Amino acid sequence: MTFTPIRYKTYLEYIQADIGPDKTCRLLSNGEVIQLPPEDDENIVIADEFAELIRRLSGNRKLVRTSSTEIQVHPVGDKCVNRIPDLVVLRPEHRQLFAKLTKSAILFEMPPPLLVAEIVSPGNDHGNNYRRDYDWKRQQYEWWQIPEYWIIDRHRNQVVIFTLQADTYQEQRYAEADIITSSVFPTLKIVTSNLLSGNLL
Repeated sequence: MTFTPIRYKTYLEYIQADIGPDKTCRLLSNGEVIQLPPEDDENIVIADEFAELIRRLSGNRKLVRTSSTEIQVHPVGDKCVNRIPDLVVLRPEHRQLFAKLTKSAILFEMPPPLLVAEIVSPGNDHGNNYRRDYDWKRQQYEWWQIPEYWIIDRHRNQVVIFTLQADTYQEQRYAEADIITSSVFPTLKIVTSNLLSGNLL
């Protein structure tokens, strides 16, 4: 559904506009803003638990955000030009750059975040929920050269991590009792089933 009849000419114009606090908004490449359904409660729990674990490891709580920081992207698939990851780990310089904006948003001219994670909503392998996280966002985040992109998929009982190697994402899949490790946070060790059930702390 269309959220506003206004068509924004640029992404910067959109993020500087006051369109309310709803964080499920997406800007389309034609300038329209749409509103997405609210996030699944279990996905929120998983994102919060994962974020708290990373906050403890990173030592800087203010750099770990859940569903609150936008990333400007090139349109792929659903034609959205912004993504709001379920979890994003910022660099310290991002917060200084955000001070010039009315929203927490990573623009093309900024450095990429250190890590993003998306929690997949229900759907089959040909549906938009699957394609959005496994295909479209993968292309967008790889373009950004984000060091790690995590897909947390409790409906398929797996976690997929894309790690940047020579400017290209390499994929690693984890399931059940597999121990997940991270190149961004070398001390991180998570049992896959614990992450998928939101039992990390």
